[in-house]
Amino acid sequence: MVLYGFAVDSCEKCGVTANVDKTMIFKLFHTFLYTIFFQVVLVLVCAPHPARCSQPSTSSPQSLESDISQLDESREMLIIEGESYIIPPPWRGNRFIAPEYDYSDFRLIPVEYTHNGTKIYILSTAHQPLVALLEAAEKDGIFLKVESAYRSEGYQTRIFRRMLAEGRTFDDIVRYVAPPGYSQHILGTAVDFFPSNWRFAGTPAYTWLQENGRRFGFAETYSRFNLMKIPWESWHWNFIGRDDVDQDGSTMTSGDGKK
Repeated sequence: MVLYGFAVDSCEKCGVTANVDKTMIFKLFHTFLYTIFFQVVLVLVCAPHPARCSQPSTSSPQSLESDISQLDESREMLIIEGESYIIPPPWRGNRFIAPEYDYSDFRLIPVEYTHNGTKIYILSTAHQPLVALLEAAEKDGIFLKVESAYRSEGYQTRIFRRMLAEGRTFDDIVRYVAPPGYSQHILGTAVDFFPSNWRFAGTPAYTWLQENGRRFGFAETYSRFNLMKIPWESWHWNFIGRDDVDQDGSTMTSGDGKK
């Protein structure tokens, strides 16, 4: 006889019928059905994308780590004291990459032009234009004081550590302070004039810088309507240099006398 596709024979000579455990037959039959089912699924999955099943994965632990690193970079995460923080707008996408500097690359800003006579350094290429700007402003009766200039990424990190230790949240801090790596001060060419807050916009010093800053190669990075959409910082000016500006801040002229 045939039961569920399996033959059951009997031994007539011996007069004994082979008893087959029906439970075992059912188990074998179900196993057979499952095997067919999985084969069908495998065909359906692999048919549209044969490379998935025919070729082994070429990913290595190194490439996987690289992918993870790229993912973290795309999210722009910052780690401080073992805690991870996601960089929010408007800083996201505005990270600065600072060159490797040596101590000899910087020069001390004359203390008579710094707030409270603090020792503040700026990149050598921006030093003379800055001094020329400060001297010109003084001649016009404007007494500019530099409150900050070069700040390393490590220094910026220490600022965040201190504020976090004081109980402030990361989201609150980044509303007013650039995260490490996102401050233009790491380039060594940016300066903050005193007072480095919203009051500076209402001072004669700010008006003078708007009218004369570019003459010395300095520009207001975070102007009121800057493209980076970073909050307005009227006190923050960066040396960008100009082909038609001499190192002493005077305007260069071409051979035909035109400016």
